[in-house]
Amino acid sequence: MGAQKERGGPSHRPGQGVQRPRWGVGRFWRGLLNGPIAAHLLLSAGPSLGGPMPPKPLSPECAAAAEASRQQQAQLLAAAPRLDVLLLGEIHTSAADHAWQLATLKALAQLHRPLALGLEMVPAARQPILTRWANGQVGEAGFLAEVDWAGIWGHNPELYLPLLRWARQRDVPLLALNVEPEVVRRVRREGLAAIPPAEREGIGIPAPAGAAYQQQLRRAWRAHRAMGEGNNPLSPGETQDLEHFIASQLLRDRAMAERIAAAHRRDPKHLVVALIGRGHLEHGGVPTQLGHLGLARVLSRQRPELPEGCGPPPVGARLGAYLESADGAVWVRRVAPGSASAAAGLQAGDRVLAVDGEPVERAGQVIRRVRQQPAEVPLRLLIERAGRRLELNVKLAPATDDTPARMGAIQSFGRSPRS
Repeated sequence: MGAQKERGGPSHRPGQGVQRPRWGVGRFWRGLLNGPIAAHLLLSAGPSLGGPMPPKPLSPECAAAAEASRQQQAQLLAAAPRLDVLLLGEIHTSAADHAWQLATLKALAQLHRPLALGLEMVPAARQPILTRWANGQVGEAGFLAEVDWAGIWGHNPELYLPLLRWARQRDVPLLALNVEPEVVRRVRREGLAAIPPAEREGIGIPAPAGAAYQQQLRRAWRAHRAMGEGNNPLSPGETQDLEHFIASQLLRDRAMAERIAAAHRRDPKHLVVALIGRGHLEHGGVPTQLGHLGLARVLSRQRPELPEGCGPPPVGARLGAYLESADGAVWVRRVAPGSASAAAGLQAGDRVLAVDGEPVERAGQVIRRVRQQPAEVPLRLLIERAGRRLELNVKLAPATDDTPARMGAIQSFGRSPRS
């Protein structure tokens, strides 16, 4: 499932009584990090109004973050020659995550080992359309329309097109990994056992989820059902619904794992790099299914988290909240300090039910409303927090010309706590 991000990252516009973090930018960061992956994490997102800022000493926290980024890059490149599969986690609408993925791919390409790029975003049945794109037989607009990007994925394609363009320019094969949404919905309604293999795209029975992964899925299910964190016994109907929910997520994991494994069998010389939502990688998910299929040389990585104030403020952000969406629910994963969301009282863990009186089911709907909202009119968010409904009025900063329309207006993590 996964996560969305506002236009280029969380908004760090100071709210009343909130001090703006002091961001370090420019050559100093670049010289410090000395590597394409780590450099992206701490470099300025764009020129400042007054020109380049002078170098500032790193705080101990930021220095530790820079060193962790450097070490991750070195370890990844050292391990890559011995890997069969590399899983790069993402928050689906996080511009920072996608830039990190692209920087990682560029670094791996320097090893001169052939790569294949797997995409959670595209169901395997639509591989021919993806192949036509890779071969230059269809343009970007045609590809997005033919594959029905809005219907199967919905997250801003501009966040993914740089990765697709890079792969096409370097003749890196693109692999569609996911299962058709309707199959997932059917498992959600009927359960996996009720659907014959031929009607679930030939996908096998998933390996059972481990305890930690089951807990993660159970929390996601409870949050979706607005049941809170209580331990009350489930009714028979709730128990079945939970089982179907877990089965639908395991089916996605298994589908992606089987298609990654098939690509590896076709050409073991390729390193299969897969872009997959973090929720499918944490506590099991796709790595567990790959192990069940006999692939042991697998590495899963996420973009290193940065302490507050250690990264550049993203350009053009208005809301300043990271969101996740899946199965008809939109969740707040994180709120940027000093942002409009923080000033309005939005908190991590809140579920967004409606924007200006209109119900929302996907983070992309919130993104569009934020982008369109006039600055002089507060944005009304109906949220649910710990079983209670609250309405928050968010005073957005004016949209500016440096807020690229293609990047949306708010940040979000992806399709759900799982994606």
